[in-house]
Amino acid sequence: MNGARELLRWAVQELQSATQDPALDAQILLAEVTGLSRTHVLFRERFEVDEEARFRDWIGRRQKGEPIQYITGRAYFRNLTLEVGPGVLIPRPESEQLVADVISKIAGVVEACVVDLGAGSGALTLSIATELSNVKVTAVEREGAAISWLERNVKNLGALVNHEIEIIRADVMQFDGKHNFDVVIANPPYIPDTQELPKEVVDFEPRAALFGGPEGLDAPQVFIAAALRALKPGGYLAIEHHEDQGEAICEILERSFESVHLHYDLNGRARFSSGVLK
Repeated sequence: MNGARELLRWAVQELQSATQDPALDAQILLAEVTGLSRTHVLFRERFEVDEEARFRDWIGRRQKGEPIQYITGRAYFRNLTLEVGPGVLIPRPESEQLVADVISKIAGVVEACVVDLGAGSGALTLSIATELSNVKVTAVEREGAAISWLERNVKNLGALVNHEIEIIRADVMQFDGKHNFDVVIANPPYIPDTQELPKEVVDFEPRAALFGGPEGLDAPQVFIAAALRALKPGGYLAIEHHEDQGEAICEILERSFESVHLHYDLNGRARFSSGVLK
């Protein structure tokens, strides 16, 4: 049985030409195998046979490009640990900014009805449902594989949720919210069809959750149309989009929304847009 440093040296060599940061990937996977922090795992002088075997298996999967989150079955988003795997988009840290914005908007409201269009793993849905006590959240998702992960995460985190979460299996294009909602949140497929993405993304994550048409705007427009059917007058929409789509999305929103605002991340990149239904 090997210690941490021996295992990590071996793993880095295996991943050298497979990932951008082999040392970091190896350390993350070793920590996940043991349940220790990345710092504490470095001081382990020996590992159980099953731990070492699992780590070597995981390194082999990572060498083939499989995302770390699929290998471990876990993704971290705000305060949550979510189960993820094939068939569902891995939640990105960039989406946390949209959640923070929405929470700040409705934290003081007596009660708010929120719908998450294209909910995927439930990262946005569950963040809002667990961090606020004054919301009722509906998650809309079309894909069966994604719904399986969504249902699993809702069940796992049910004790933290302040209201029951309603899950609706529907295509966003057909979803009629009947103007019942105060807030719509959405992270639609918005990558232009011709844009190149890292191999681990295009080879493993669902294309339907990534690509939004020739310019990447087809899917966002469908989601905006659904928001118009779902929102009450004066309702709030927050929709994530490509960093190059800010101007185009805002122009679309200004047809039906006021107080349209483009939000930037800490690196100065357009991240999402919001507006209030006229």
